[in-house]
Amino acid sequence: MEKYKVIKEKCIACKACVRTAPENFRIEDGKAVVFKQPENDEELIKSRKAMEICPTGAILYEKPEPITGNSNVKETIEKYPQLKEILVKISPKFKTMQNPVMWNTVAKFATFKNAAKMTGVSLCEILHTVNKELGLEKELYKLFPECIRESEEEFNSSEITWKEPEEIIKIPESNIENLGVVIEQLKDLKSGESVVFEGNIDLEPVIKIIEDMEYLYNIKKYNTFKVRVSVYNPSKESTNIEDYEVLDVRMMQQDPFDIIIKKAYSLNPGEGFVLVQTFVPTPLINMLDGMGFDAEIDQVNPYEVKVYFKRRIEDEEENVEDNGKPTVTIQSATPVGYPIIMRLLQSKRLKKVVNIKELKIWEETEKHLGWIVNGKADISFSALITAAKLRDVDVKMPVVFVWDNFSIITRGYKAKSLEDLKGKTIHLPLFEDAPPAKITKYLIQAKGLNIEDFNFSYGNPFGRPKEIMMDFLSGKVDTVLLREPEAGFVMQALEESNIEYSELDYGKIWNEINDGFGLLPNAGMVLKGDLVRNYPEITKVLLEELEAAINWVNENRKEAAKLSFDMMRAPIKNVEKFLERVTFKYVSGKELEEKVYNFYDILIKNDIINATLDEELMEIFRI
Repeated sequence: MEKYKVIKEKCIACKACVRTAPENFRIEDGKAVVFKQPENDEELIKSRKAMEICPTGAILYEKPEPITGNSNVKETIEKYPQLKEILVKISPKFKTMQNPVMWNTVAKFATFKNAAKMTGVSLCEILHTVNKELGLEKELYKLFPECIRESEEEFNSSEITWKEPEEIIKIPESNIENLGVVIEQLKDLKSGESVVFEGNIDLEPVIKIIEDMEYLYNIKKYNTFKVRVSVYNPSKESTNIEDYEVLDVRMMQQDPFDIIIKKAYSLNPGEGFVLVQTFVPTPLINMLDGMGFDAEIDQVNPYEVKVYFKRRIEDEEENVEDNGKPTVTIQSATPVGYPIIMRLLQSKRLKKVVNIKELKIWEETEKHLGWIVNGKADISFSALITAAKLRDVDVKMPVVFVWDNFSIITRGYKAKSLEDLKGKTIHLPLFEDAPPAKITKYLIQAKGLNIEDFNFSYGNPFGRPKEIMMDFLSGKVDTVLLREPEAGFVMQALEESNIEYSELDYGKIWNEINDGFGLLPNAGMVLKGDLVRNYPEITKVLLEELEAAINWVNENRKEAAKLSFDMMRAPIKNVEKFLERVTFKYVSGKELEEKVYNFYDILIKNDIINATLDEELMEIFRI
């Protein structure tokens, strides 16, 4: 039976696992724990589901299996760190394998069969030693001889179509030291160049490293101890428009925006790609123009548009300025911020100080938490309440710029106050313990109403605002809690269809209860801690350009709608409606600290979030 554990450092106490597998998971001291391992098939299925939906990847399972000759060295050591010292005792050469360069190349691809050849230690000695340490020696015996059987190697060897160098690098023996020589040669291989190795080469890890680098290679085996490997780094430059990769996004089920942006950022000057869409993607063309792309439009027919994007070759002086720029990954889980993001990405000033590796847009908002906690995203656009879960994570949230962002909307009847919702079913995003539901109940009770008079429907475990919006528009449900931009989209559609509706603004109700509170803080920018520490000047530029983007959107809402409607997958008129309603305001420094402190104070005292309001938490909002 599988055994599960929770990595406390990654857990943000979202309670998804507790709701999914309550027989096995619970919250203790503000973190999820496995208080009982699954003991039957039903509990096992629920525990697997809990691990699957955990947004930060904090849940792991262990199914004890013996280490075999085909087990990967790096994966095994990462799973069982205690084996590091054990392996070094077997052979000091295992310590060489653990240095940063070898760890991310050789150990990443080498099996213990490969390690045995490179260290000169018998495979059986290695396997019996490590499995004995893990208490799995009996299981290893049961697998013999499968545990040491040689697998048939299959490689994608190419015919040599490249010019080879005159000098051949001789590899007299398959060991870690000589493998280090191979790696250094591969790392230095420039585009269009080749290198040839010949000798006693353990092919499996070498070829995997070569394939990971996306090089072409040719293998010629002379005998058991002599192999010839020719390696070529193909030029990726393509100025021929017929060679451009085609991205046909017309039938994609997912939002193609992040796929297109990732492709654009991967191209070098002079390279390009073809985008196939059902309409002319003007916002995307404008944004990529700011990133240095020229575009040619070919209207093939009313339902097919081809856009040929080519990255401009900048002046030599500008290329020099690019040297040394940090590469960052940006993500967003808040569609309300898309117009700001689109304008920010057009900033030439920002482009001069950072290379943007990827822009990831999440439909499933909880997954962005995993990227924050695991350090995959340098810049995140996220909800303020999320920050309360990040006190143990090295991040900063120096700006909040989205305010008053939730409303209850009804159709088919008028609601002037919360009291008018009695007997109705309020459809809420997320689960019962999530802030939207808890804030709703807090507002109802603070108004002196009996919570038992109201009905609620929750996401299970993660409701999607778009799904709730579509159910509402179709008439399937008549009372929903929506954020922007979905609230604005809904109102535009209802007005066009002459359908009666009403809105209860949470910001107004909150201020009726908390007199003089002002705007409700909703979402802002989260920065990775080492980005702020290592690049203070770049952080300053980023924040200044963010403020400039917010001001531009506030002053040019119609142009902002044209810029962002494609990314938001909505008609321009719907985006215009949303931008008429949303409150964008750049707030930072002491003003932000005071607002956040007061907001969290109310949330904590009313059991809406589980957090400790102290200096450690407030430090997230200071840079």
